[in-house]
Amino acid sequence: MFVGTYRHRLDAKGRVSVPAQFRRELPDGSVVAVGPDGRLMIWPPDEWGALEARYRLTSETGAEERKLIRITFGSARNFELDVQGRMLIVPEHRAFAQVGDTAVFTGVGNAVEIVGAEVWDADTGSLDAATFTQLHDRVNQRGSPLQPSPA
Repeated sequence: MFVGTYRHRLDAKGRVSVPAQFRRELPDGSVVAVGPDGRLMIWPPDEWGALEARYRLTSETGAEERKLIRITFGSARNFELDVQGRMLIVPEHRAFAQVGDTAVFTGVGNAVEIVGAEVWDADTGSLDAATFTQLHDRVNQRGSPLQPSPA
């Protein structure tokens, strides 16, 4: 399970050190692709496989789903680390996730998100206990899977 938030600076070639806590759980076969909310997603092989199984082109695939499939799979790259534990964030991915000189890696349970530090700070900078509580309560009122099951 991926948890925690880590900031790492990119070098001049667009390489960034992947947090050691995440490297251990991202084996060969992991994939990085664009994701919702302007984030990059790193999917371990089993999660990427589940995504592949869910989004399969058939003669009945609707136009919006075809577009999502094209964008997701077209943007995908093999997740590769160099000997120093760095990954290259290609220019298209950096632009999509607004990654400048610092990338923020966030564990979101089954995957890792990457976004630029400015975006992360804008999203979380005004977060206080009251705002978090309101968000938590709204999500749980909708019957989110975040809501604990009755004991």
